[in-house]
Amino acid sequence: MAQNVTIKGLVKDQKGLPLPGVSVKVKGTNQGASTQDNGSYTISAPNNATLEFSFIGFKTLEEVVNNRSSINVTLSDDNQQLNEVVVIGYGTTTKKDLTTAVVSISSKDIENQPVTNPLQAIQGKAAGVQVISQSGKPGSGVSVSIRGNTSITASNSPLYVIDGVTSRNADFLNPGDIETLTILKDASAAAIYGSSGANGVVLITTKKGSSDKMRVAFNAFTGFSNLWQKIDVLNASQYNALMKDMNYTTFGNQNTDWQDVTFGTGTQNNYQVSLSGGIKGGQYYFSTGYQQDKGTVAPAVLDKYTANFNGSQNITSWLKLTGTAAFTYRKSVDVGDNSGVSGGGVILSALSTPPTIGIYNDLGQYAGNPNQGGWENPIAYAYRMTNGTRNFRFLGSFAAQVNFTKDLYLKSSISTNLNRNGYTSFLDPFMSEYGRTQQGRFQSNRTKDNVWLNENILNYTKNVGKNAFTATGGMTIQESDYKYYTYEDSKYLDANKNLLPAATSISPTLPAFAQWSKRSYLARVTYAYDGKYLFSSNFRADGSSRFAPEKRYGYFPSASVGWRISGENFMKESKTINDLKIRGSWGKVGNDEGIGDYAYLELYQPTTQGSYNFIQLANPDLTWEKTTQTNIGLDLSMFNSRVTFTADAYLKKTNDLLLNVPLALSTGFDTQARNVGSMENKGLEFVLSTKNFVKSKFTWSTDLNFSLNRNKVTSLGNSLSSIDFGGIDSRDQAIRVQVGQPLGAFYGYVYQGVNPQTGDAVYADLNKNGSVDADDRTYIGNAQPKFTYGINNNLTYGSFGLSFFFQGVQGNDIFNASRIDLEGLYDSKNQSTAVLDRWTTPGQVTNIPKVTKGNTDNSRTSSRFVEDGSYLRLKSATLSYNFGANTLKKLNMSKVTIFATGYNLLTFTKYTGFDPEVQRYDANSPSMGIDYGTYPQSRTFLFGVNVGF
Repeated sequence: MAQNVTIKGLVKDQKGLPLPGVSVKVKGTNQGASTQDNGSYTISAPNNATLEFSFIGFKTLEEVVNNRSSINVTLSDDNQQLNEVVVIGYGTTTKKDLTTAVVSISSKDIENQPVTNPLQAIQGKAAGVQVISQSGKPGSGVSVSIRGNTSITASNSPLYVIDGVTSRNADFLNPGDIETLTILKDASAAAIYGSSGANGVVLITTKKGSSDKMRVAFNAFTGFSNLWQKIDVLNASQYNALMKDMNYTTFGNQNTDWQDVTFGTGTQNNYQVSLSGGIKGGQYYFSTGYQQDKGTVAPAVLDKYTANFNGSQNITSWLKLTGTAAFTYRKSVDVGDNSGVSGGGVILSALSTPPTIGIYNDLGQYAGNPNQGGWENPIAYAYRMTNGTRNFRFLGSFAAQVNFTKDLYLKSSISTNLNRNGYTSFLDPFMSEYGRTQQGRFQSNRTKDNVWLNENILNYTKNVGKNAFTATGGMTIQESDYKYYTYEDSKYLDANKNLLPAATSISPTLPAFAQWSKRSYLARVTYAYDGKYLFSSNFRADGSSRFAPEKRYGYFPSASVGWRISGENFMKESKTINDLKIRGSWGKVGNDEGIGDYAYLELYQPTTQGSYNFIQLANPDLTWEKTTQTNIGLDLSMFNSRVTFTADAYLKKTNDLLLNVPLALSTGFDTQARNVGSMENKGLEFVLSTKNFVKSKFTWSTDLNFSLNRNKVTSLGNSLSSIDFGGIDSRDQAIRVQVGQPLGAFYGYVYQGVNPQTGDAVYADLNKNGSVDADDRTYIGNAQPKFTYGINNNLTYGSFGLSFFFQGVQGNDIFNASRIDLEGLYDSKNQSTAVLDRWTTPGQVTNIPKVTKGNTDNSRTSSRFVEDGSYLRLKSATLSYNFGANTLKKLNMSKVTIFATGYNLLTFTKYTGFDPEVQRYDANSPSMGIDYGTYPQSRTFLFGVNVGF
């Protein structure tokens, strides 16, 4: 039996300074101690034991006791954080050698969350990257904006590169298959992708196998979700009183809470199993998964099936083959939102349907508003039409790498990105009023989009003494083929209202086809001297079929430099700074998205009668939209890497905006695509990470990011003074784009309250002409936030873990168009309880106008409906327990973790709508910031397990 000895000693760093707080443990046990302020420690251990010395920022050291009573050690710096490999375009680098603005997010940041789109899980976790959920509906998309929007009508979405395969979205991926997400934010980093990287690049690397034995992992969670708040609307007696004020004579006798009827409990289920490992000269990873999300508003549901493969094999010492394949099959059922009751919007119908009616009428059909034909209840809108969407995605690639020497290799790859989508719906001819009007209707459409890409990349690396040099060059060819087919028929009833076996009316339709292609040449050179002086330069030439031959090519250069000040002799004695680097970059990128594939051509469209319509004027001068960006940054690591800080400042300028410019009526055309105008974005980004406590049993770390962006239109050319966006039913458009204003600037009347004598809404007469007209409209709000931020905390105590993440947006406005329907007081919709304060008698002081049946003047597009959209949200919180080594050994397992997660747990906001985040239109478009009956996000609770063998 080994006897215990008492061991004393000192722990110092490489500079000879004492290290307090170092963990000293007896290997294989829970017995341990910590060093004091002077670096000393005392511990009792068996005379044949091994001591482990560990401290954040230093390499773990092991010492065998071997009957010694005194053991002094020196810990060396652990540059793991700085030497972390970061994926960049067509290659990798280390974090310490980066000269551009890049942020990397690991799999730990996106796992165990109730999201079907992996990009939802990074919301608020990357400075300068704004992720907005368009809707809380199962399978809904997200908008990702990197350092602000650079275009008005062209695309503002980033490029996604998934294991080398380019894509315009990543929502089909299983979050559990992702290893890292790297976001290239500045133009110097993204310029290697040229036109495709105009709005930033998101590089996604999926999980790979290892060279050792086979590993099996199983991850699963289940949970439920519900509506986190309700909106107060009138009950039956209050609604009947309002209808009497409006001189309606038809009333109901029920008292239905339509929000309780419409919103229920959603469920989430996720299961994934993976196998990974290695064989001689190769490695493999395979996974398959199933995810289901049933929404809080039935029958909305998404079922998602995924399979992913990633493998490589060294055929010879000079030839390596790699292959990837990602399959996704999604099927979903939709419910209509983003519309009022007249447009079939379920969400607003749940608020504006009279509480005095029930779901069904006396005939067993769906009941509707008795004072307005065609306005049905939310259950009718949700169920009157059976629908289904089927989507199949395949991303696959095959590559061969030939190593000519240890420094020079050529990699050639071929990949495909296949997207097939099908939609069908059938409108019941009996149950709903609309169905009876149409006598039933069937609709279907299907699309097939296939993009293939060939890349040939030559890479040379040479390190001589203190000099490190790389050169990359290559050529890529890409083509897309798109097909769209649609079909529609109706009238499934005969004259006696009996169901027919087939429709009697078929709507004539024509298919649509489109193609585009690109050819690109790229080059990059990097040089580093002594790890202190860093340089990188990119160049890419892109040719796009979307432009005329003489305007086809765009040329996109960039350059960046960095100086590692901490590597200089005068910094080596610093006791606090571990690493300090300043960097600067400049680059140009282009954009050819969002204008269609044939915008420069004169176009004719075939008709179902066999003739052709002239639909587009030619514009052979159409060319690239160009964005230049300048970035300066600082990277700092202090106190043995316990504190890291990154700061960036940037200026983006976009010229030759691709715009659909209105044309004179005499031309016979509404618009034409032209290069008109310019825009700029400028901003600041800060990231701070701290290791607050690092003890043997307790750790606590915090990550904080903060970013602000200022967007402004600087020119619209000579022919345009402004462009309006953000259509609202039966009202003026809510957004105007004009020089000097940001995108998302709300435009309308200035609401000044209610005239106490008449009860009418009062709007400001800004031009002082004695009447209020369209010329009195002005800017009344801004959908762009002043800043966004995220705060993530991770704590461990023994085997327990706790993480909680807050995400916030500050200083943005929301145009709450839902309130136009809920406070308009002009028809028989149910209203918000706010109208209980409506004007009723002369002299009454209130902010709610009087009832004006059939007149919408009191509810114009105005500042009355502009609200503060700022919010702070406890986005996620997870409590977990990891089984210890002894238990795992008994179970013959490598990992067992059980966890409970809450999502959207708390929201602090002044916004009066359902959800301050979701919005009617794409958040990357000028129509951002409008809420009109959008499906809200829910509060979710999950329980799950992760196991490994």
